[in-house]
Amino acid sequence: MAALPPNKHQEKSLRTRTLLLDAAIESLAEVGYAGASIADITARAGVTRGAQLHQFHTRGELFAQAIGHLTDRQREAMLRKAKALPDGRSAGAVLVELVTATFAGKLGRAAVELYVGIANDAALRREMLRVQHELTVELLDRCAGLIDPAITGERLESTFWLTINLVRGATLDEMVGRDRVRRKQVLADWTALAEIALR
Repeated sequence: MAALPPNKHQEKSLRTRTLLLDAAIESLAEVGYAGASIADITARAGVTRGAQLHQFHTRGELFAQAIGHLTDRQREAMLRKAKALPDGRSAGAVLVELVTATFAGKLGRAAVELYVGIANDAALRREMLRVQHELTVELLDRCAGLIDPAITGERLESTFWLTINLVRGATLDEMVGRDRVRRKQVLADWTALAEIALR
């Protein structure tokens, strides 16, 4: 039997849930895990306290659900960037741009804050590691499909992980208020080095 389409009440509930989860990501990225209070998230979402309580009874419950939602948003960012890449993009540029789209900026900052915030909750940490690992595997596969097939899997994987670590480091650099222009130059320099590493 086919599932019934959502009614208007269900649609409104789903919209409210999405607004809250997106607001949680924004709050994590802008004020950090410690500052991402229910009040801040509810205000960002533009919903009432009652609507928030209907979706998530506690802050912990909200952030438990934010793990998967953040990963979904990262996946969407990766797919948008992959679709927007112009033909003839070099392998190093493809790698750096896809990894940056997925793990830098607002989404990257939110992920770092969430990792740190749930570090002492074994169940949530396992879930975060699981979904982020799945995302990373998808990202590697996407990169492999967009670059020269003559590049060996071993060389691609090695350069891929170096790129992820560099981009995450650049995200931390951004979070402590370092120079944005310098970070941009670091990514440009690494793109050139990645070209060499992939040969």
